[in-house]
Amino acid sequence: MEEITLRYILTRAISLILIIVVALYAFGYVKNRGQQKEIVSELRSLSSESSFFGQFSEADAKRSLIQAVGLIAEANKLGLEPDKAIDRSLGIEEKYFAMDDDDVKPSVRQHIIKKTLRSNYENFRKLGYEADFHILESMRKGDLPPIRTGPRAGERAEVGTIIDPTLSPGLETVLANLEIRPADFERAKMTDIEIAAAKTLVIELGNANVIEDVAEKRILKELADRAAGEEKSEEENPDTK
Repeated sequence: MEEITLRYILTRAISLILIIVVALYAFGYVKNRGQQKEIVSELRSLSSESSFFGQFSEADAKRSLIQAVGLIAEANKLGLEPDKAIDRSLGIEEKYFAMDDDDVKPSVRQHIIKKTLRSNYENFRKLGYEADFHILESMRKGDLPPIRTGPRAGERAEVGTIIDPTLSPGLETVLANLEIRPADFERAKMTDIEIAAAKTLVIELGNANVIEDVAEKRILKELADRAAGEEKSEEENPDTK
């Protein structure tokens, strides 16, 4: 009788423990999914076309980009991969079966938004930032705090422009024209890679009707002239290379 009672108690105890474990797992899962949805909702607001392609000021644009990258990092910490977080914020549905429509592609503007957010998230990681509480809390406010670990520990990154806004005033308010980079990035001359990146972005913005054809051609010409002028300067002054 005692053996039966002991076995009964042990069985009930094990069952109760299993129920608690499952309940805790389910609670954690539901909580995690809820946090992911909140982040995607916030990211959706920042990645909407009206927000992404024209803020009121340069400061607003920089703050929005930092907040967006921080949200992507926070989502990744919760198990939602960057590409999925960005796609969900843009309303791009995930494909689960081969029979799903494979012809559905992001619009031109969505492509620019995805490319901008993904590349800036990668810059965030390469600079040595980690998605800890202090970093994420600061980025939610739109601030880039000092880097805490790695070769650049103690340094503070900045948000700069890809296309010089002097070539087209107003582009400093477009998130697609901004990038997170080292604070010591500024240099007197643009490199060939930087000029190529600027030209590519100009063409993409033109295709997306963010800038007019006339502006696109003017900026491309000025970039080409700038590249030619810098090449000529290097030829005349080889010691400056």
